[in-house]
Amino acid sequence: MTRPPVRRIVTGHDDQGRAIILSDGAAPNHWSSDMIPGFGATVPWRTAAGAIDHVTDADPATADAEIPSFPAVGETILRVADFPPDSVYPDEAGSVIFSELDGHDEADAGAEHSGSRHFWFHRTDSLDYAVVLDGEITLLVDEGEATMRAGDVAVQRATSHAWSNRTNTTARVLFVLIGTEPVTAAQIAEQRKLASQPLETA
Repeated sequence: MTRPPVRRIVTGHDDQGRAIILSDGAAPNHWSSDMIPGFGATVPWRTAAGAIDHVTDADPATADAEIPSFPAVGETILRVADFPPDSVYPDEAGSVIFSELDGHDEADAGAEHSGSRHFWFHRTDSLDYAVVLDGEITLLVDEGEATMRAGDVAVQRATSHAWSNRTNTTARVLFVLIGTEPVTAAQIAEQRKLASQPLETA
């Protein structure tokens, strides 16, 4: 199953400081799963930690750029992912997915409270904005779920989560992933408890 390309338009400046279109065409950095028909992603852009480059014409998302599945602290990744129906995933889907994504640590972190409810559960140290572009997909968390359709937005805040496509057509989702400082769910729980305790008075 061939994934539709993602059109990418990149702007920049000429030597007089005028805004120009640097490129307009299919985003060259894309990947399709060898094991899961229709599953794959395109990365139109990414940024490293630190100052953002608005000066050069360097392309951080060329066809041969090695882009991690998950951003490090201060990094950003813009990704458009295609999720086929859950029914096409193979047995042991979780192992297959996270082997292809080099994400076993993230899968282990996501399994802490999920009770193996879904093979896609994982947790990353990142703030993720997810926008459904096409189709329908359900966001699962440890306690609850929300079904999203085209135009819906999720703000995923370093939580354990999974993506479940319960339909018979592929869902396309745009993600902006922003790498954040590592903090475990247990550390977050402890900080929440401390923050809710009344202050002692002298």
